[in-house]
Amino acid sequence: MKYLVFFVCLIFSFQASAQFGRLSEQAEVSIITVGPGANLYDCFGHSAFRIKDPSKGLDRAYNYGQFDFSEGGFVGKFTMGIAQYRLGAYPFVNFYNNYVQENRWLTEQVLNLSLEEKQAIYDALETNYLPENRKYVYDPFFDNCATRMRDIVKTVMGDAISYNSDHLTKASTIRSLVDENSYNHPWVDLGIDVALGTILDKTATPEQYMYLPDYVLAAYANASIIRDGKPVPAVKQTNKLFESDYYEIRQEKLSPTLVMIVVAVTLIIFTIIDYIKGSRARYMDFAIMFITGFFGVFLLFLWFFTYHKTAVNNLNILWAFAPNLVVAFYVIKREPPKWLRVYVRFLFILLITMSFVWLLQLQVYNITLVPIMLLLAVRYGFLWQKGLKPSN
Repeated sequence: MKYLVFFVCLIFSFQASAQFGRLSEQAEVSIITVGPGANLYDCFGHSAFRIKDPSKGLDRAYNYGQFDFSEGGFVGKFTMGIAQYRLGAYPFVNFYNNYVQENRWLTEQVLNLSLEEKQAIYDALETNYLPENRKYVYDPFFDNCATRMRDIVKTVMGDAISYNSDHLTKASTIRSLVDENSYNHPWVDLGIDVALGTILDKTATPEQYMYLPDYVLAAYANASIIRDGKPVPAVKQTNKLFESDYYEIRQEKLSPTLVMIVVAVTLIIFTIIDYIKGSRARYMDFAIMFITGFFGVFLLFLWFFTYHKTAVNNLNILWAFAPNLVVAFYVIKREPPKWLRVYVRFLFILLITMSFVWLLQLQVYNITLVPIMLLLAVRYGFLWQKGLKPSN
């Protein structure tokens, strides 16, 4: 049976080679890693394949990171987790010039492959580039431009290629990898941490690190291929095509931590004034309940009504509590219902639960949320103990 499968695969390989052309002995297959850029979708870098065959005048980039913002409903599809990206194939000089113009570094790793393996990767890429195949449903963590560098080579090479973990100096979660690579974009980092759930807090496997282009670069630098029963380096040559200092430039000047501290301190001062005067800033309570409830509804929407694998089991709902959206219209009343005291006591307990979730590393919250958590604890405590007590 296995000989039949091999024979069928061999036939398909010859058919693909006939369709797309045979590479020569001079052909090279490379992984191209590109540094981060100024746009939100560029901040983690980029990866692409390069196929070069001088004898045939072939030098082509295969780019799985193409998308079109102007495409109908793209933003909505991205929110729903069904946005389609596509493979682009075009002259490498155009690819190179584009990223040099954006001042983003480029590094090339020429893979240590046999002619048959190069041909198989070339055929796979050309097959992917057929109009009926070039689109795919994008997943920022499990199916993106970087993971395709791993998956296509792995499909061709099978167990012959091994991604070693020698370059990984510590065990990291996917969330900590996001933090590590988004320090230039703290607002983006905060948004990701709030929107996504506990799946990001599991320890990443060496292969899962490779959703990030930097780790694709590191993984191939340490990968090996079995040749005649012995491991040899997967990369035979590394070329720095363009160098840039872009990654050292902080892209956002207004720190979310500073904003949250200012908001928290201001509202805590108002709470202290309420406590001293025996008053209650009803509109502030309305704003707190409405905003936290709104975020809670949004998180539940991502969890239950989208295709984002990473949005499930999001324990940010402990502070962004969806029912608050409705409760906001009760708390604004001069004489709120008596059950509200019990309700805010429950909210206070949820905040305590959240601290244990964080302590036990069930979900790691963004440090920027600490001032907001303190604000909520102070305000809920005030409403429970004094602010919502019925007047005599």
